[in-house]
Amino acid sequence: MPRPRVSTHMTKTQVAKELGMGRSQLLSWIERGVLPPPSFIDNNGVRYFDQEWLKRAREILERKGVTDKVPGKGK
Repeated sequence: MPRPRVSTHMTKTQVAKELGMGRSQLLSWIERGVLPPPSFIDNNGVRYFDQEWLKRAREILERKGVTDKVPGKGK
């Protein structure tokens, strides 16, 4: 199955790196409802995230006091 045509979608690896966490931690937080579900899941189950999702995730992490792990947030 081809990837989404919108090039602004990121994979879980890219998003985890942007948020300063590992892929397994990212998926765990999504599964537990700490972070929102992916923006798009293709027919093969590959999760994709857009810039709006990343913005919301950063806001959630900031509220939870995890800003030291989020690049561009906190000190």
